[in-house]
Amino acid sequence: MFLAKTKKCIGLMIFAKPKQKYLRRILLGILVFLTAMAQNASWLPVLYGARAFALIPLVAAIAFYDHPVAAVLYGALAGVLWDAMSPAGGFHGIYLALVAFLCAVCMRYFLNRNFVTIAILSLSTIALYLVVRWFITYAALPGLDAAQILYPLWRYALPDLGYTMLFTPLMFTLVHAIVQRTSKKQQKVLAE
Repeated sequence: MFLAKTKKCIGLMIFAKPKQKYLRRILLGILVFLTAMAQNASWLPVLYGARAFALIPLVAAIAFYDHPVAAVLYGALAGVLWDAMSPAGGFHGIYLALVAFLCAVCMRYFLNRNFVTIAILSLSTIALYLVVRWFITYAALPGLDAAQILYPLWRYALPDLGYTMLFTPLMFTLVHAIVQRTSKKQQKVLAE
């Protein structure tokens, strides 16, 4: 079963109409670039101190709808753009590539494609990013007491989580529209 499905997906990737495949890759690349610009160039407003990290649901959406290898490459691209535009740099390239890989594997072999899965993928990837960022920024500092460590988690991480979750339906809708319009055969295989 696994080998037959893999051969079918690889066959569709290799023998798909190149025009549609290249168009899908270009459109997803443009979407990643525009989302990175919107996130890091202050196009998205800061609401009560909460920032939106729209690249995370975008990478999860690409992993949800597209092929796993392409999803990992787009995740790495999104993370590299995020690191390049961020003044502090960071771990975003590695994190988003790993998120894309894990989401693609989960969608391919373990989870069903529905709205609950979309919410679970987005919520878990955003929450994991915020906890890792909080741990690196605050919890790893020596000499802080528990209140000083936990306050940023409540003050910044939870509002960031809620604000970023607002972008989940938009990102999944955009990626779904691109994949559906440019590759109907691959969409049928991924739906199986």
